[in-house]
Amino acid sequence: MNFILCADLHLKETEKEYSFSVLEEIIGLCEKKKCGALLLAGDVFDSHGAAEKLRAGFRAALEKLPSSCAVYFLPGNHEELRAGSPGSLENFDFGRAKLLAEKPWSLHSLSAEAELLAVPFQRDFFGYRDWKVPPKKKPLRILLAHGTVSGMAYTGPGEEADSILDEDLFEHFRIDLAALGHLHKQNSVRRKDVLIAYPGSARVWREGEEGKRCVFLGSTQTVPPLLEPLALARAGEYRVISVYAAPEGGLRMELPKEISPADWLHLEVGGVVEEEISVLAALEKLAAELKKTCRRVSSHTGKLSVLAGVSTHPLALRFLRAWEEAAPRYAEEEPGVYELARLRGLLALKEILETRK
Repeated sequence: MNFILCADLHLKETEKEYSFSVLEEIIGLCEKKKCGALLLAGDVFDSHGAAEKLRAGFRAALEKLPSSCAVYFLPGNHEELRAGSPGSLENFDFGRAKLLAEKPWSLHSLSAEAELLAVPFQRDFFGYRDWKVPPKKKPLRILLAHGTVSGMAYTGPGEEADSILDEDLFEHFRIDLAALGHLHKQNSVRRKDVLIAYPGSARVWREGEEGKRCVFLGSTQTVPPLLEPLALARAGEYRVISVYAAPEGGLRMELPKEISPADWLHLEVGGVVEEEISVLAALEKLAAELKKTCRRVSSHTGKLSVLAGVSTHPLALRFLRAWEEAAPRYAEEEPGVYELARLRGLLALKEILETRK
């Protein structure tokens, strides 16, 4: 049986159209790859409130799945955010999705050759050796969990100190595949007899999530399953774009050849300029234009330096003239390096002039 592993979709009211379009693409992949199961490893919703308000749309989206494809929904930490009471998620109807909210664990038959040990998000898993989990009965045992395996990736502020999954847990319960959510960077590693796999966030949820978003396609026919990452086109990408500010305030940059409407463009602005106000105004205008082509635009001006008189200083003029004359040799072949050379040169000049003062 084929299955798709997805995590950290973060369906959200303020990004409803975008996040649901990613869910619809995942559903389409389940049909295309003839999957018998869709495994959702936590943080399907961005908060408990989002689960309450968006569950009808979630139910409707899942109805597009083939009847032969089962859906398993494991709650993550975000489904608990601002929840009115513990366990209230179980009062909601998620349609085709079987909610795996029982703590600390529950065991399910996934297919003739595979069983699913479900471990929803918990602040700690320290008592796992006292869990009365039945012995493994099928060739393949998959752990579906939402937590952190140390050393796999940085999770972000506030998420690394808790929810630690000890690798001994995998060995103790004879896990073949640890199918995990919580870490937003795709990663998979074989340790001893278990394949530990994070598909990463299914969409760009926060700043810095670079790289293509994906889900994993697996099969229960092999132990452990071979996982194939499937890129999600509708998720877009987080793209960092270097923007160089000229001394007089003009902006120069090199945009990607293709920008998706789902992309998040982050502008890193650097340069030595006469004054900051005109640069910020130009940056605001640039961002407004870019927003017409993508989902979101953010910027950072921490690399912007101000040096009054830089555009008319004799040393600066000589340097910039030499820089422009070098364009035939470097600008086309390595545009990013060429622009960076101007920034570095002007910063060095700024340091020299300020030292003289």
